[in-house]
Amino acid sequence: MIITVNTQVEEILDLDPSIVRYFIRNKVRPFTCAGAYPKTLGDLLATSKVADVEGFIAGLNAYIAVEMKSS
Repeated sequence: MIITVNTQVEEILDLDPSIVRYFIRNKVRPFTCAGAYPKTLGDLLATSKVADVEGFIAGLNAYIAVEMKSS
């Protein structure tokens, strides 16, 4: 699965529990009080004021590729 700005955060977190580490390391909280952030990754990154959205997503895709291989 290739992650884009339009991917739902819940879908990303459902891929593998370890993905949360990438978000935390990059100072982005993918959860709300009710659970996974209920919108797209683009919305979350905008709300979190991530300056380099494309860089975040590229890094996330690379992280997932490595994690999914090692699982």
